[in-house]
Amino acid sequence: MSGRLIFLVKTMNRRKKGNQILKARAKKANAKLAPKNKPRYISKAERAKLAEEAAKDPKLQFSINEDKPADWFEPLYAKANIDGEGVPWANMSTQPLFKHWLEANELQGKDKSALVVGCGLGDDAIELEQRGFSVTAFDVSETAINLCKKRFPESKVEFIQADLLAELSQWHKAFDFVLEIYTVQALPPKYEAQLIDNIAAFVAEGGHLLVIAEVSNEERQFENGPPWLLTPEHVDAFCHRGLSVEQRLDNDGALEAKAGSYITLFKAQAL
Repeated sequence: MSGRLIFLVKTMNRRKKGNQILKARAKKANAKLAPKNKPRYISKAERAKLAEEAAKDPKLQFSINEDKPADWFEPLYAKANIDGEGVPWANMSTQPLFKHWLEANELQGKDKSALVVGCGLGDDAIELEQRGFSVTAFDVSETAINLCKKRFPESKVEFIQADLLAELSQWHKAFDFVLEIYTVQALPPKYEAQLIDNIAAFVAEGGHLLVIAEVSNEERQFENGPPWLLTPEHVDAFCHRGLSVEQRLDNDGALEAKAGSYITLFKAQAL
């Protein structure tokens, strides 16, 4: 190869290498300026840690939004089956504390109406129907209501999808017996007054409301739940809505300890 040709080849190679360096520098500069939209890689160990943290905090596990307090129930029931798998509070029979109360009280429902608040999979509504009540039972989850109808196809209970936080004026003072178990504590604390207002409004004059709740002396804060255990003051809150305490059933010393399971029967004033 002649000296002139060798010179030309070397010159071309230098230019080529120079262009490659310039392109590399430009690419690096553009990368610094470009928005970093690419998601960060999360290792298997990090994913496991995040899953463990979500399992410890139900708010993360169920994606609970304080400003949309009832939205987490439908996704939960949508993953459940007719046997209650996937629903943490499903007993698939009469709720144990309600059953305990019934054993100590003769509850007769002939010619009377009853409402079950947050009926879940429907067992407590069926219990009341078997005692002679004409029963309406509602839940915020459409799937829960559909499961009730599938589980009890022969029942005359009126299973309805409804939101306790909504206006339910059609049920104002409409029921002789109202049953509320763990519903208030399943929703963020800032809605407590509204929930108690609405529940108390369901009770007919001279009718009864049975409230079963888990109680703690701990301050009710969004960060502490769910469940957001009630305080002993919830009893007074119902009394301020025109109800009076007719009976308190002490469960394992809960009343003295001001913690544990409270079972309270209220009566609405008869005019």
